[in-house]
Amino acid sequence: MPRDDGIAMSWFVKVEGRVYGPYTPQQMKAFVGEGRIAAHSHVCPERDGLWQQASDIDAFREWLGESKTSPEPEKRVTPGARPANFVVIAEIQSENGAEFHKALSAYGDLESITGNVWLLRGPTTSAVLRNELSHILGRDDKLLVIDASHDRAAWFNLGRDADQNIRELWSRAH
Repeated sequence: MPRDDGIAMSWFVKVEGRVYGPYTPQQMKAFVGEGRIAAHSHVCPERDGLWQQASDIDAFREWLGESKTSPEPEKRVTPGARPANFVVIAEIQSENGAEFHKALSAYGDLESITGNVWLLRGPTTSAVLRNELSHILGRDDKLLVIDASHDRAAWFNLGRDADQNIRELWSRAH
């Protein structure tokens, strides 16, 4: 439903025939910044409305332009750490998704697998990633970092039971 300023209060995204949403304009802007919505993505303010490419809508065109001009984050290196392969899983409920993605990409080469799973290769550790990224996350956000190169894991805000279960599972002898 449009507001007086012409920006819909909620948006839907269609990917391979499946409809996702509703999302707030702030979430959609974050998705653009993360690269999850591109110029060719199909969006609509109504689930059953007329689908358009994001590049055909003024607000999205502006957000797409901002995402192209935003500077690349400075690459971060953890002293003494050799490059490793990480699986990063995050459930971000707050408005910090774009900032999280930008911070994560500063640690190395990043590949998005799904909306909340990334592969990262960089010179750092799972503990450093957890510590640095947790400062960005909100109280309802969750994070799991798996160092696939060194058989280590670090996590944030998964809850007491999950914390204990992960510790027990990870410490079992092979």
